Amino acid sequence: MAILAANWKMYKTIAEARAWFGAVAGSPLLGRAQVVVFPPLTALCALRDHAGQIALGAQDVAWADEGAFTGMVSAGQLRDAGCRYALVAHSERRRYAGDNDELAARKIAALWRAGLTPVYCVGEDAGERGAGQGPACIRAQVDTVLDALSGVLGGELVIAYEPVWAIGSGAPATPAQAGDAAALIRERVRERCGPQALGHLSLLYGGSTSAASVPGFMAEPLVDGLLVGSASLDPSSFLAMLEVMVDA
Repeated sequence: MAILAANWKMYKTIAEARAWFGAVAGSPLLGRAQVVVFPPLTALCALRDHAGQIALGAQDVAWADEGAFTGMVSAGQLRDAGCRYALVAHSERRRYAGDNDELAARKIAALWRAGLTPVYCVGEDAGERGAGQGPACIRAQVDTVLDALSGVLGGELVIAYEPVWAIGSGAPATPAQAGDAAALIRERVRERCGPQALGHLSLLYGGSTSAASVPGFMAEPLVDGLLVGSASLDPSSFLAMLEVMVDA
């Protein structure tokens, strides 16, 4: 089943989040794709009892299970708040909070211990792309995590290819570029974790997506879905993307 994930970032009050769910939760399209929403932490508990067929996710997670870590939220606490997923190492976390691949591996392991599914974000920036280093950057991000995890997947893993140069730019990567990145990631996981691990792996594309771009990305056989940012904030826009996805 295809995945359509909405990352709301630092937008929406609790009232606005409830209104979005009220507009989307009753759609008959929900059973035809896995919809995941990453609201701000403040809205998680308010949405837990209204999620229905919509899976909740957190935009970040602590690497520790518990302890004296002021301001952090553990995977177990996120599960208790209704989460099934969590983003790890989104480019904005890398840029503003200092997240790196080594820390990402610890967060992924913590999510698996709690029975949650990590959505690990990878992608090159404009400088790396301009220097022709995009594939090497993606490979290094994937390899560092898999090495730290000793080449063993401890649960389901979603990897989202989000080229930093495309995020918020209005100019997404092409479907072919997304497909090439998905193929590279899939091959690295196969090499490091064995072919059996591919059954636990899903690959998403994210970065300036829209309803018009959905068919092209979903036509790529190794792209399992999309991670959507600003286009997911409006429920009608999001439902339009979902409709195109399930019909693609």
